[in-house]
Amino acid sequence: MRSAGHNGIVITIGIVDNDRFALPMLDMPLTDIPGPEICRRVRAASADIVVLGITSYSLDHYRQLAIDAGDQGLIAKSVTPKELAEAMRNVLVRPFPGFPTTEQAHGSIVSASARRVPDTVEAGA
Repeated sequence: MRSAGHNGIVITIGIVDNDRFALPMLDMPLTDIPGPEICRRVRAASADIVVLGITSYSLDHYRQLAIDAGDQGLIAKSVTPKELAEAMRNVLVRPFPGFPTTEQAHGSIVSASARRVPDTVEAGA
């Protein structure tokens, strides 16, 4: 995602349109930077990119994490190629049920960041 300024973030699956990710698909339990954290960073920077989470674990386990991070959907790695293509087409039109739009997710992430108290605040300052 060079054009978005996210150096060091690796997205291994997605649709590229005009040299930019039109649909990054993020693996939820990545080792170095988990998918929800990558999504949160993308979402904080952009309200334009649809993000689809993908996992081999239980969807129930990652559903709320994906929603809170700003994903527009979550699918299992075990889906068939046909189901994957259908999910990709559908999520580009509208979020999965219960998931936020890109604009809602961006607003939520930005608001949450603004409310956080810095770790460096000293007592009595």
